[in-house]
Amino acid sequence: MVIQNRTKDLIVNIVINRKAKHRYFIQETLEAGLILFGWEVKAFKSGNVNISDSYVSFHSGEVYLIGSQFNSLYTTDVHTLRNSNRHRKVLLHKNEILSLYNKIYKHGYTAIALSFFLRNNWCKMKIAIVKGKTQYDKREIKKQSQWKREKNRIVKKRINNYS
Repeated sequence: MVIQNRTKDLIVNIVINRKAKHRYFIQETLEAGLILFGWEVKAFKSGNVNISDSYVSFHSGEVYLIGSQFNSLYTTDVHTLRNSNRHRKVLLHKNEILSLYNKIYKHGYTAIALSFFLRNNWCKMKIAIVKGKTQYDKREIKKQSQWKREKNRIVKKRINNYS
């Protein structure tokens, strides 16, 4: 999916975490860069990335992406050692790091990877600051969506009867 902003940036979505909206209430999102090796960039651009269980953590004042898997391609160099589950450094401004730290450790939120995308051929990720849903919340949302669907059917049926 290609999106073009007003600033003439070309954005190409690579991977989207589809389970995030089901598991969490999304409060806020941030855009960040990643430090990747060459074979990871190739895997990133080809879409061989899994971010369903990845999250963002802090270590000695720096932000790292943990739990993401980059599956290497067979066409890349075979002489380099590849660790598909390594911790990858996330590039953020200092004020963004402090804000993220405060929300995670003082307010009890969690930071997860929401999507990976290319912006003008730069590998970027969208970080979501989230609060976990309980089983009750998930059932309540499902009931509301079913009621909304049923309500639309009833309204459509009445409109067709009057026509």
